[in-house]
Amino acid sequence: MSAHFGQAFRPAPSEQYRSLTLLVLLALPVAAGQPEGERAPISLHPENPHYFLWRGKKPTILITSGEHYGAVLNRAFNYARYLETLESNGFNLTRTFSGAYCEPQGAFGIAGNTLAPTRGDLLCPWARSDAPGYANGGNKFDLTRWDQSYFARLTDFVMQAGQRGVVVEMVLFCPFYEDRMWELSPMNARNNVNGIGNVARTEVYTLKHQELLAVQEAMVRRIVAALRDCDNVYYEICNEPYFGGVTMEWQHRIAGVIAQAEATFARKHLIAQNIANNTKKIENPSPHVSVFNFHYAKPPVAVTENYHLNRPIGDDETGFAGEDRVNPYRLEGWDFIMAGGAVFDNLDYSFTVGHEDGSARINAPGGGGPELRRQLRVLKDFINGFDFVRMTPDDSAIAAGVPEGATARALVEPGRAYAVYVNGNGVSELSLNLPPGSYEVQWLNTKTGDIEKAESFRHDGGSRTLAAPGYRDDIALRVTASARPRAGLLFESDFERGDLTGWRPSGNTPTVANHPIRAGRRAMRTSLDRHNDTVPYRTEVSGPHADVGKEYWYGFSIFLPDDYVPDGIWEIVAQWHGVPDFDIGDNWRNPVMALSTTNGRWGWVSRWDAKRNTFESGKREYGGTHNYDLGPYRTGAWTDWVVHVKWLYGPDGILEVWRDGEKVIDQDGPNAFNDKDGPFFKMGLYKGWSDPNRPSDKVTSRVLYHDEFRMGGSEARYDDVAPGS
Repeated sequence: MSAHFGQAFRPAPSEQYRSLTLLVLLALPVAAGQPEGERAPISLHPENPHYFLWRGKKPTILITSGEHYGAVLNRAFNYARYLETLESNGFNLTRTFSGAYCEPQGAFGIAGNTLAPTRGDLLCPWARSDAPGYANGGNKFDLTRWDQSYFARLTDFVMQAGQRGVVVEMVLFCPFYEDRMWELSPMNARNNVNGIGNVARTEVYTLKHQELLAVQEAMVRRIVAALRDCDNVYYEICNEPYFGGVTMEWQHRIAGVIAQAEATFARKHLIAQNIANNTKKIENPSPHVSVFNFHYAKPPVAVTENYHLNRPIGDDETGFAGEDRVNPYRLEGWDFIMAGGAVFDNLDYSFTVGHEDGSARINAPGGGGPELRRQLRVLKDFINGFDFVRMTPDDSAIAAGVPEGATARALVEPGRAYAVYVNGNGVSELSLNLPPGSYEVQWLNTKTGDIEKAESFRHDGGSRTLAAPGYRDDIALRVTASARPRAGLLFESDFERGDLTGWRPSGNTPTVANHPIRAGRRAMRTSLDRHNDTVPYRTEVSGPHADVGKEYWYGFSIFLPDDYVPDGIWEIVAQWHGVPDFDIGDNWRNPVMALSTTNGRWGWVSRWDAKRNTFESGKREYGGTHNYDLGPYRTGAWTDWVVHVKWLYGPDGILEVWRDGEKVIDQDGPNAFNDKDGPFFKMGLYKGWSDPNRPSDKVTSRVLYHDEFRMGGSEARYDDVAPGS
């Protein structure tokens, strides 16, 4: 699909499919035999299903401030620019409607409503017919034919969102609040050539009308087939089904259709259900539903009432808080996430056609804009600074200090981490119930992200009173157990100083970046451009040496961005390089050990040679080599590596390698060269571009990141070098 789908895209005429009756169309199988992607879709976290798991082992909370759901159905909307804005703010969610529902201009007092396409700009799953007469311009729809241009735009939107780390909540249906909404729907008999949908708007989403139900089920199957291989999608059955006559039986039926359509998929997508405005206790949920959404969920009672279901709870739409476009929605977001919610989706009316960067002046019953987005980024960074899957809501951790008119909420991992949020003024001291231990304290400004006050202390257990700094409206508190000392470390680099202290550049010099990071606030950024860099094949840093015969532990983490596509020209991202004994005729050799990302897969090579001179025969000859295929790499996520090695060129050598906590190599025997000086560690990118006449494969430039490097001696253990531990 070409990049112009992200512009004000106007499709070519729909493909003329052969004539099919609706019943035959519904009988067609779902996209059988399509290859599925390497990555599993966003799912429930196995350790704590109140939250999500996405792209490997990455715990995920979804936080965003997004447009009014018309990014796909409104073809005048430049969604590429919109998604770039979400990415720049660090957000990871957007909602979008299917096109079965749209709104007239001026609905709900919304100026620049993206759900209200201008005449002729509605795209939806069904193709236009040859008959004129659609209520908002153009020909009527044919409910037996799909619009290929729509599905091209939909899949491109989801693909581009995934490249930017954004999950798409695909909302399939929406009730018709007023007759003028129903008068715009392709499912209304006035707007299609099939004579289907001659019903009242309050009967559209019921089981009463089988022909209409068949159209709806076919649309669901077609969308599910189109998005089969997308890892960044989950489905919501219906937006606000508590309006407009939507029955629970119909909702359960649609959930079943989604599940049935994915029955043969190796990787299945989550299904969400919109439960109520504000709150409602959920009873007898569909077994197919995994995510429960609420709108205007403040205070966050919906989380408390339904936490026992062990499923993610979402505050999936905000608004109607008056003329203040920022404060009410910041407060709502912090309250909801700190109560244990997994989704906060602010409805941001500053995104309009022509202002897809979110710069429009808001004239609508809600909030948004650049300042609110900056403040919600503070919330996202705060919660992601914790290992939140190990935390649960526990307000009993707050012993005293909350005045009347204010509220305080706490997410807690007892003895290790306490995230506390105060909504309201007047707190001068806050008392927490803490077990014995040493703790670090930070008071956070929720508007700027600045640390207003920090302290550390040793505590004997019981209540501990913490003096708060001055603040206005709200404040957040982070209390964490002081990190235990790491034992046996010989070298450590987390790049928090903002430079490459302790490293020696090789080739082009990497830089230090603020995003993405494995821990702390900085990581090393490695960039290589074959045609523009001074050294077109190498950008690395060299670090500490080891001694042959001794035992060492190494830990580091690597981030491969979403655009790190498989490439056939070899590329090394971490290595241990031997130092030849030149005085006896030895010379440079391949790395004694190396980690690579060639052809989209992790590879590991271990070499050894017991001879003093690897070139003693007149050519390079190793004693032996082990090559390991460690499977496909994942992008958009950090991969942690821990290596335990006893460098020996004899039978007593040891090599153990863990990836993300799983042991992937367990090798006994030789693993070193017989050199006077032992190997030294390097990381970055070394790629097979040294021959300028060798053609490129898929890429001519690469960017990746390294963080959390540690090297320990024989006294160290796994936890002493493991990233993030």
